[in-house]
Amino acid sequence: MAPLETTATILSPGQADEPQAVLLGSGVILVSWDVPQAVHASAALSAAQGHSVAPAASLRLSRTDGGTRLLWATRCPESGPLHITLSTGALGSKTSLAIQPDTVIPVAGSDNLVQGLDEQACETLISTLLNVWSGLFRLRRDGMFIECLLGLMRQPASTSEAATIVARAVGDIVLLQAALPPRFGEIDAIYCVGRDGLRRLPGRPRRGPLGGGREMVHLLTSGKYLAGREAFVVFAGSEGLQVQSLAKSEPQPLPLTRWLREQTKRAPGLREHLLIGLSDHASFGKAAALEAQLSVPLKPQRVGANTSGLAAEITCAISTPAGTLLAGWLRDPLNLVAGIAAVVSDGTIHDLTSALHRYPIVVEGPNAGRVSGTGFATLAPSVGGDAPILQPRFRLLLKSGAFHPLVPTPQPADPAEARAVALRAVPPQHVNDKLLSEVLAPVIADLHAKTQTHIGQPHVRVIGTLIARPKASVVIPLYKVLDFLRFQIAAFATDPWFRKHAELIYVLDTPEQATEVDHLLTGLHLVYGLPMTLAIMDRNSGYARACNAGAAASRGEILALVNSDVIPTAPGWIEKLAERLDNRRRVGAVGPKLLFEDGSLQHAGMHFARDHRGRWLNHHYFKGMPRHYAPATEERFVPAVTGACLVMPRALFEKVGGFSDDYVIGDYEDSDLCLKIAAAGRKISYVPDVELYHLERKSMSLNPEYMKGIAWQYNCALHTSRWGDMIASVMNTYTRPGRPRSKAA
Repeated sequence: MAPLETTATILSPGQADEPQAVLLGSGVILVSWDVPQAVHASAALSAAQGHSVAPAASLRLSRTDGGTRLLWATRCPESGPLHITLSTGALGSKTSLAIQPDTVIPVAGSDNLVQGLDEQACETLISTLLNVWSGLFRLRRDGMFIECLLGLMRQPASTSEAATIVARAVGDIVLLQAALPPRFGEIDAIYCVGRDGLRRLPGRPRRGPLGGGREMVHLLTSGKYLAGREAFVVFAGSEGLQVQSLAKSEPQPLPLTRWLREQTKRAPGLREHLLIGLSDHASFGKAAALEAQLSVPLKPQRVGANTSGLAAEITCAISTPAGTLLAGWLRDPLNLVAGIAAVVSDGTIHDLTSALHRYPIVVEGPNAGRVSGTGFATLAPSVGGDAPILQPRFRLLLKSGAFHPLVPTPQPADPAEARAVALRAVPPQHVNDKLLSEVLAPVIADLHAKTQTHIGQPHVRVIGTLIARPKASVVIPLYKVLDFLRFQIAAFATDPWFRKHAELIYVLDTPEQATEVDHLLTGLHLVYGLPMTLAIMDRNSGYARACNAGAAASRGEILALVNSDVIPTAPGWIEKLAERLDNRRRVGAVGPKLLFEDGSLQHAGMHFARDHRGRWLNHHYFKGMPRHYAPATEERFVPAVTGACLVMPRALFEKVGGFSDDYVIGDYEDSDLCLKIAAAGRKISYVPDVELYHLERKSMSLNPEYMKGIAWQYNCALHTSRWGDMIASVMNTYTRPGRPRSKAA
């Protein structure tokens, strides 16, 4: 074994020890040099004969005797001797060190590394090894380095409480619990050091008061990093380190659901934090978080009427990334209430009082009577971003400084069901523009977008033998109401042009009716011999998505979008409408005259007009007038036609992107499509000599979310914000309602 060769030149008082070289890890040399003086500048390391030393790192550590321990780490040379010069600065000590290729270098021992160091220096050494050198020299799985680290951990861990795995979630996810000393400061990272290596633990820690200035930390993380016969958990922060041994866990720790039931009542916000952490695990997290909440729901809490008459309840608390839609009511006859606050996931309290929208309502009073109260709604901060939090928590703040907890019943996990709750959150007569735009719209938009992402491809069934090359495709969405199908199909079947040139596509948007509809259409096919296609959506998706699915399945050059409650008065209707699609005059869409069942006018084209709140509303020309009302017999260009019967080239439908599917449930999609057609430079024509009956909104009336009114207001606001400027421009081309300047004929 060749010795280490050193040559020392001391340029300051005192005698420095000779430098020592040890192996920190495989292929990594650690040079240690104790000097008697305090060194305040960076210590230098240089190689002889112009050779570079890279990577290289240095560290200065204070000794208890007032001196300094200087450490340098570098890679072992691949060939030839390593000649390096060590220096404490321009006016300090300097020495040279030569390491020959055949030199046997001892392995670093943890006791020697920390011998003579003060407590702060020991923390600095461990922190540097964990945070910097382990990555710089790729030592996180190096057995030699890990053995040294474990030795360094044992002494500080012996003076602190052990970290414990207190619960197991799903897969390998466990809940780690540990106590931090007072004034620990911010946590920058949490590491686990075990026989199999050094790992930074994933997850976000949550801290809560423990008493005596100490804090309890909970971390939902991967249990595979916390296995082994000896392991330590290290909390690294700007104010220092906390090293704790990992207590040997029970073979089967408590299930997280049971732990939540028993423990989280004592820590506001901890439950939400853990559910958010669980949701972050992409493969199964959101499902596991939902299951935990459904298995262990919070007990709903309201303030029941007491001798003071005070009462309050949260009726809606839908949490989305856009925010939490909070709605409820209170009764406060003695003026005891100061406001409402939300409990957020970090345990802090967010006062919502100044942001509440209030409105008068009637609520249940004493002795089953009805009394006046105050409804309220606001957009509270999002509890968990995209995490599914079903029971956000709130507080009814009292002027005395006390509070009453308010916990809603579990909110729907399904986006469509949650959207339905949001659409009923506030009585529609109390929804003004500010409440709609600031509180309701962000949550409704987020939930509606989620309903669209949950929709898969429709199941398509062909009934009968389809014609080979249809000229026209008639797409008809179905929603609950099937009363008119017999009459509609009978009218189609007795139309020679329809039988020869059109394909019929029904899109069922209520898949729970699939068996009934399939049986009905099959029977009607046997009666009339009219082939048809049935596309069954995998869940309710709304008018636009259903029509787009039908259009995607179509084959004809002409696309006719027709409602299920529209019935032709005579054959040849689709042929006549298709003939009006004159490309030379750039006609992009046409619509017929539609009649109520009593023969009066339902539709003779559409136009737009502002209401008292400045919103653009859709209006039907001459609605309710007699069938042969003279102005309604004139073929002309119009701003729009209804989607109850709209005929256009399929290529143009695809070019403009079909129906926009961000309108809720079904309304304004038709005028939106017409405005997209106009924006593409095409005109829209009303054709009065084609007449069909339209039993208006018979199916829409069965949708309670729409008929409540908020959906309509949301769609109207969306339509106005998107097309307001263009609508104003379009309407300027008309001299007065119902009398456009330009004619289609």
